[in-house]
Amino acid sequence: MSHAHSFDESTWPFRAPINTASFTTIRVLDASLPILEVYHDHDGDWQFMCGTTNASEDAKVVCLGCMVERDPTLVQLADLPDGWMAYRESPEHPWSREEYEDSDAENEA
Repeated sequence: MSHAHSFDESTWPFRAPINTASFTTIRVLDASLPILEVYHDHDGDWQFMCGTTNASEDAKVVCLGCMVERDPTLVQLADLPDGWMAYRESPEHPWSREEYEDSDAENEA
């Protein structure tokens, strides 16, 4: 189901559509913790994490556009390649980027 966002959707910078399913944590959704880690998975999925949990019971599926609406600095990461992550110490700090290993591929070996 489609829904509106408060930003100008005509300037969407991501290759993925605005309504792409992405992953986050309950702590990000309830606004108790900021997004400090972003993963653009090797398979193209996006994860927006608080850095405190990756437990499956804390995971939530959300619209990519809703995450950008929650934290507009995420548009700075629209060109983050698959298999890369971005991180910062706090919302006041700039994003740093680096490539990361695919843990699923390691588990298949």
